[in-house]
Amino acid sequence: MLIGKESLWNISVRLSNEQQDTQPSSGSQPKERTLLVVGSKGVVKDVCHIWELGGGTLFPSLLTAPLAAASQNLNNVTIVLMLDLSNPQQLWFTLESMIQNIHAALRKHASMLKQNSGKFIENLQEEAWKRVGKDNEDREYMDPFPIPLVIFGGKYDIFQDFDSEKKKVVSRCLRYVAHTLGATLQFYSLKESGLVKKAKDLLNHHGFGGPPVKSISQDYNKPLLIPAGSDSMQQIGGVGPSKIASVNKGPGAAIDRWKHTFTTHFPQEASERSVMPEDPAKDLNFQEPIIDSLRAQKDD
Repeated sequence: MLIGKESLWNISVRLSNEQQDTQPSSGSQPKERTLLVVGSKGVVKDVCHIWELGGGTLFPSLLTAPLAAASQNLNNVTIVLMLDLSNPQQLWFTLESMIQNIHAALRKHASMLKQNSGKFIENLQEEAWKRVGKDNEDREYMDPFPIPLVIFGGKYDIFQDFDSEKKKVVSRCLRYVAHTLGATLQFYSLKESGLVKKAKDLLNHHGFGGPPVKSISQDYNKPLLIPAGSDSMQQIGGVGPSKIASVNKGPGAAIDRWKHTFTTHFPQEASERSVMPEDPAKDLNFQEPIIDSLRAQKDD
């Protein structure tokens, strides 16, 4: 499932079309996956269902739709969250809101299943630990996301020109959150072909079971690329095991540990897109000349 875009949608669709052209037509057992970007068991070829949720944090209730479509098989579902690196004043608000909303959607989905919802969540958590490693050195401080999570930091072409200290704060905070949630983190820009290629490889892995991404980039002066489970508190530095007397567990714990640091440097502003307009029918972003004309006649 794609949350946010900056042309990742186009990459996903193109990748899907390429896979259809290259899949063997006989003998092999097809697979179906879901990227939210999302997967499932197909008929002839591997199929990747791609769902995009635009509008920032405006429509969290729609998160339940792709989860319901995937039914009980959420292990083939991947959440792809796109954040805007060029606007750190709204980045943390978006990150925090969407993580909380996705957790809420998962709990709601579990409660609607006929099977025991507690067992369902337990199975998801077991799979999550397998992705990051049950013997991970930071296990005590981690709370892996129930289903695969990819965090893209978009508009890197703008972010790379930020002050060095600002880049360091943003990079370390996102690394910490991604590591604690067992997520993959990649900085991305449509304007840099190398980053587009890496994003394509990452989506190919989650959408079609392609080779996992093995390259790692942790230098905050360069675009980050850190696969799930490959980072560590010691490498990130700052607030880590040695500096925390006790750590609260739970979906929001990973966010809270660096929230103060991030928001001190970048006070958060709620996006106008996070608030439903008083009269959506008058929203200029959704103009429909014929319908608007008829509505105006009725209002008169």
